[in-house]
Amino acid sequence: MAIDLSPFADNTARLPSIPRVMTKIVELARSGDVDIQSLSVLIASDPALAAKTLQFANSPMYANEQKIETLRRAIVLLGLDTTVNLALSFSLTSSLKEQSHSGLHYPLLWRRSLLAAAAARELGRSLKERALEELFLAGLLQDIGMIAIDRLYPDFYTDLRSDQVFHQRVREYEIERIGGDHAEAGAWLCKHWGLAARTTLAVATSHRPATFAQSDVDGQFVRCVCLSGIAADYIILGEPVDARKQLYLQAQRVLSMAPTQVDDLIAFLHEQIPEMESLFDIKLTESASQSELLEQANETLAELNLQNLKKSRAQTRNAVPLDNENRLDSVSGAFSREFMNGYLPDDFNLACRAGRALSILLLEIKNIKNLRKILGDEIDAFLSAQFKVLKSKLRAGDMVFRYNDNSFLFLLHDTLEDEAAQIALRLADASRTLAVQSRKGPLFAEPATGIATHGNKSEFKNVDEWIDEANAALHG
Repeated sequence: MAIDLSPFADNTARLPSIPRVMTKIVELARSGDVDIQSLSVLIASDPALAAKTLQFANSPMYANEQKIETLRRAIVLLGLDTTVNLALSFSLTSSLKEQSHSGLHYPLLWRRSLLAAAAARELGRSLKERALEELFLAGLLQDIGMIAIDRLYPDFYTDLRSDQVFHQRVREYEIERIGGDHAEAGAWLCKHWGLAARTTLAVATSHRPATFAQSDVDGQFVRCVCLSGIAADYIILGEPVDARKQLYLQAQRVLSMAPTQVDDLIAFLHEQIPEMESLFDIKLTESASQSELLEQANETLAELNLQNLKKSRAQTRNAVPLDNENRLDSVSGAFSREFMNGYLPDDFNLACRAGRALSILLLEIKNIKNLRKILGDEIDAFLSAQFKVLKSKLRAGDMVFRYNDNSFLFLLHDTLEDEAAQIALRLADASRTLAVQSRKGPLFAEPATGIATHGNKSEFKNVDEWIDEANAALHG
């Protein structure tokens, strides 16, 4: 995965820039000659920045008994490094405003960025990291590459529409269109601005926590930033139950955190929202536009998946037209095997490039021959009823295909082994409790399941190998 960065280097005038006073502050910090007097003079030259610095020093985060009234005292309280990182955070959020004719949803982007910044700092505090405000800045900047892409290509994010609320979808879209993601663009921009190497590294790897072990130098710092974005997404998506389980799994995987620690983090973020809104003058609670965006996204997610597949397959020779006749199974109403054969390789390849976890789940009705013998022509209605009840137990974005005569295949996005196993239990229970009346009384299915997960403990070479693993689990 490598984005072509030459358009960024060739068009620096169109890219986001930091205010002049911040350029001087960054240069001072890099020189190693920063001191309280020189830093206070620079901050004082920007009245808005000076006011924000004092506001932060007097915020409940520092719980001072006496009011801090001078910049010098504020810098002494905060420390030089903290003051530099906070000043940059304040400057960026105030200067990088939404552009006209932009396809990027700026309120959503800044909401995620600030929630992630607060989460990164709190994660660092709980893990005894020392550079907490540098973590705050790295969390804040992890999506800054989206603004860089937007400035170069104003219509770039327009096609995503409501799908921008699903951050992983944004990343996949970027990889499809430009060969890399906003983390790469953001790291280039941070380097261009002259920011600290560790901050730049954290932005570059913000979607790749496995790049460094937690015990590596800067490994825990980088992983705090990675998990901060996931925590922000959880809040933005309305904190659904299934997403909470996924957050637990990711937190354990990235930072070895227990569920109770995750619960404490989410509670902390909710407590911090009013103070963060006051400090940065940005609305972090769900606005009407963001609520509408999420509602639209949930309604159109499956359709957007199909539209993306159509675009991809339209570029492939001998592609089968994706009309309703061959897209859906005529008996059950699930997506057809023919459609699956075209869709699954595309989704698998995209997940490989994006470093994204995918699970497939096979559910086989073991007693289908006996049911067919008893039900006769009514077996079609039975399979249709099975599909409807199974589909009702899935999450938004999950897909179900008619795999063969007696089984369904479920595609579970961003799902690791443990959560896939829970979904399998839920689906099997739903399948076996669905009664169909017959001359011999109520009939029930006898389901069995098999799971294969790509992107965590196992990496498959292709879709066939992946499905073979699920079949082996089903019949093992």
